[in-house]
Parts: sequence; structure tokens; C-alpha cells
Amino acid sequence: MPTPSKVLTLVETTENIEPSRTFDFWRNTALKNLGRVGRLDPHGTFSASRLAVVSSHTTLLLTESSPVSVEGDLRHIRQAGRDDIVVSFFLSGHGYLEQGSCGHIVGVGDIGFIRLDRPFAVGALTPYRELRFSVPRLEFEAQVGSADGLVGRRIRASPSTELLMTYMHSVAQSATGMSDAEAGLAVKGALHIVRALVRDRDEDSEGQASSDVLRSLARVHIERYSHDPSYGPEAMAAALNVSRSKLYRAFAEVEGIAAEIRDARLDRVRRWLESPANDCSSIKTLMHACGFTDAPTFSKAFRRRFDMSAKDVRALRSDRCSASARLP
Repeated sequence: MPTPSKVLTLVETTENIEPSRTFDFWRNTALKNLGRVGRLDPHGTFSASRLAVVSSHTTLLLTESSPVSVEGDLRHIRQAGRDDIVVSFFLSGHGYLEQGSCGHIVGVGDIGFIRLDRPFAVGALTPYRELRFSVPRLEFEAQVGSADGLVGRRIRASPSTELLMTYMHSVAQSATGMSDAEAGLAVKGALHIVRALVRDRDEDSEGQASSDVLRSLARVHIERYSHDPSYGPEAMAAALNVSRSKLYRAFAEVEGIAAEIRDARLDRVRRWLESPANDCSSIKTLMHACGFTDAPTFSKAFRRRFDMSAKDVRALRSDRCSASARLP
């Protein structure tokens, strides 16, 4: 009697790599051939590890990593030759996804969808844990329905999405020794849950109201390009292929597009100031890395947004660390 084929499980990590080489190692191994890989925090330390489960039915990845971004362009897509649908969700942290005319900021419990045969952009904005699995598009569409209405979109976190997260996390944890046939059954179970989520979701008001769609996509671009001081409303309108007036109208109900860009940059500076990975980076360095070129303007905007200075934020972190060190 033939022995059932087993899934392949592989653990990849930067743990034993020289710190100065960890990002390049990860980019050239775990993220090889996916697309253009970048870092949103070039000044911080980088570390990553993941469990990969590979079968004839799916590739499942459970990843813990410093922030990283991937842009799948046509060259890499042609080289890879994959026609898979990727279903992903953050177990901790948050990030973004973008494909076609859709894009969203995604957080814990949100489910995102990407096609690997078309250009895409995905990334994390904080250290994160993520679980994702991919299946051939034809199998996905046979079980769930057309992928075109889902890619680049998200299903918001809910008790139902938590069910899928818990299910796939248990599959990943029990993958060692799993047969290929068992992996196939696990994928069918996951797609059954996805089908129910798609059927039950509200027909995504973000997909119905053009201003909401545009704001959502614009916020993805703000996070991706807030390090670039030249990236403003004009550059964003060109990137999104809309008129400046349409872009401004989409943000008329909030403070405005320029304020959105400014606040995203300020929020990133604060996150970096509160991260121990940036303790050796000066405030000026972090300020420039987040798209600010004028220190007085930055200082005034930072204090107005957070009611404290950047130095105060760093001092508070230092005080908390000192207090923790004194605890018995």
C-alpha cells in the first residue's frame, strides 16, 4: 500500500544572521521573486521568521516580522507565473493592501485578498504577525466565486473572521506530519468559511461609494509614500489617476488631504520614537525619514497633534524603560 504524500514544512528565520545583513537575507530568501521589497523603517533593526507549509493544494505562511513592503510588478509576475489567490490576515500589527483600483489599511482580524497574476502592493506598517494562504484561482473561484470582486478589498474584522483566523492558525500549528490529502480537506474547510463571509458581508459600502473608495485607496498611498517629502496631493492624484479636484472633494468631509498626509507622517514619527529599535536614531533623522524637511514646522505640528514635543515622547519612553528596569 503506497505511503500517503506529506506536506512540506519549513521554518525560515533571521535569528543566526549578522544584524547588518538580516534584511537582505530575508529579501533574497523568504521574499525572493515576489516583487520589489522595501522597508518602511530603514533605521530600525530587522528580524523575521516564518513557518511555511507547502502542499499541492495550498501554500500557508505564518510570519512574524519587522515592517516590510512588497510591490509585485509585471516583470516579477511573469517570472513567477502564478495564478493564485492569496487570503491574508494580521494576528497582530497592521498594514495595507492595494490592487487595481482598490486599496485598504488592514488591521487585526481584517481579511484581505490579492491575485498574484496582477500587479499588487502589500506591506506592514508595524511589527506584525500574519497568516496567509494561497490557492489556485480556479479552485478559489469554484469554491467561493469570482475573485475579481474581492481582490484589493478587505472584509472587516468580526467574530466570523475570527473563526477563519482560529481555524487556519490551528491548521498551521498541526501541519507537521499532515498528509497532502489532509491539507486539501483543510483548504476546502477554509474556503467554505470564506464563501460564507463573502455571502454574509454587507456589500461593502466602501465599494459602493466612490468617495469612500478613493479615501481608502489614498490612505494606502499616504502610508506607502509618507517618507517622500515631495509626495503631496498633486503626486497622489497622478498616482491614483484622478483629478486634484476629485481628490480634494473626497476629503472635504474630513480635515483635508494635506492634513491626512501630515498627520500620517507625524503618527509614523511617534511610532518610531516609541520603538526601542530607534533609540540610537536622532529625532532629526526620524523626522527626515518621515518626509519632514523643516524642523520648526515639524516641531510645531507634532506638538499640536500630540500636545507634547518629540523630545517629550522619547523621554517618556526612557522613563518607562528605567522604571521597568528597577522592578524586582
